[in-house]
Amino acid sequence: MEPLTGVSPENHISPESITITTPLSNHNNNEEYIPTNSNSTSSADLIASSQDLLTEIFLLLPVISLLRFTSASKQWYSLIKSPNFTFLRNPYLDPPSGLFFEGWDARSRYNYVPLQTRNPVNIINPPFTSLGFDSGCIKILQSCNGLLLCGNDFQKYYVYNPTTNRFITLPKHCNYNPDTSCYMTLAFDPANACGYKVVCNYMYKVMKIEIYSSVVGKWKVLDECVDDLVDVFDRGVYGHNAIHWMSFPNRLVYLKLDEEVVRYIDIDTPDTTVYGTILDEFLAESCDGMLLVVRCCRLRRLNVYEIKKDYSEWCIKYHVDLEQVIRVYPNMVTRLGLHFIVQSLVIGEWEREEDSFVVLELPGKLIQYNFMVNTIFQLCDFSKKSHHQGGFFPKTIFQLSDFTPENRRFINGSCFHFIPSLAAV
Repeated sequence: MEPLTGVSPENHISPESITITTPLSNHNNNEEYIPTNSNSTSSADLIASSQDLLTEIFLLLPVISLLRFTSASKQWYSLIKSPNFTFLRNPYLDPPSGLFFEGWDARSRYNYVPLQTRNPVNIINPPFTSLGFDSGCIKILQSCNGLLLCGNDFQKYYVYNPTTNRFITLPKHCNYNPDTSCYMTLAFDPANACGYKVVCNYMYKVMKIEIYSSVVGKWKVLDECVDDLVDVFDRGVYGHNAIHWMSFPNRLVYLKLDEEVVRYIDIDTPDTTVYGTILDEFLAESCDGMLLVVRCCRLRRLNVYEIKKDYSEWCIKYHVDLEQVIRVYPNMVTRLGLHFIVQSLVIGEWEREEDSFVVLELPGKLIQYNFMVNTIFQLCDFSKKSHHQGGFFPKTIFQLSDFTPENRRFINGSCFHFIPSLAAV
């Protein structure tokens, strides 16, 4: 199925002018160096005309810069848009540069929050505030490595790349029934040349699973019976080339996408209680693994576990000490304990673990805590805004009566990563 061009999102990123500079060399440091027009022109022409040199330069640039460069010339456009260039480029060069949050009192609109990253992108306006490329109220269901899985009120589903502003409408799955609830999960690995897949699980007399492949362009029903797993099925989490569902405290279900086989195992998960207090935990994806985040409020920390690739056990990856955050924001300590919500977790590549961070929602604040280098960035201050501009509905162990309207900003579980991507849909 050919990708469709969507209606331009509001305030989408526009191309900017380009300036090419060349290094200065072979001149006396005590003398002012003024390049002649002919030398600078010939250097620029040399770079612009060399396909290999341009490729080497472009492979090091973030996606947003590359998209701006596509408007410079037909040659640059063809090079950047070519499948060969996309294959050569490091797919994990671009970390999440922002977060989309679904507002509480305007659920069809989204708040965009830029993150602090080592590849800063100057986006004055959000990539979009609402999705209007089809009828109905379109909502984001999931983000996965630069692509968004979206759906509307009529059970129509879309895969959308907000960076390139292109989307595709998924066909209805084989046993479609408008009265049956289904859960969709997007699986996309930018390092995999086989495109993306969408997994749909639903109840049709018995529990059924279907898989959509962007390469084939249609749904396939799995013959395997999974009716005994009905209690654990919801929207899954992608990692290890598999979709994962978890039923706490010790059952993990996963669908291997290459084998198209469902497996479930009873695995000892980290303790879900500390001194009798039930803790909040959830599955999270990373670039190459599956993580479990456990809130240890009494111990004032987060425990991040990673499952082994053979699914034999959960291993501790990080103890995220929150004492530094508490010193800066003491009002997060309440009569019920430590008051915070984990909105996002991003793990840096193994060569740059210092890029790992967690986004926490505190009373009236949204912060980014780079726990490897112990730095804190305040992303939003809700106390300076009217609560009519948005709201959230937190999913925590705390009672809702302990939240004031000023503290209710975003819906927990409605935080979606914006990762600039050249991926085709």
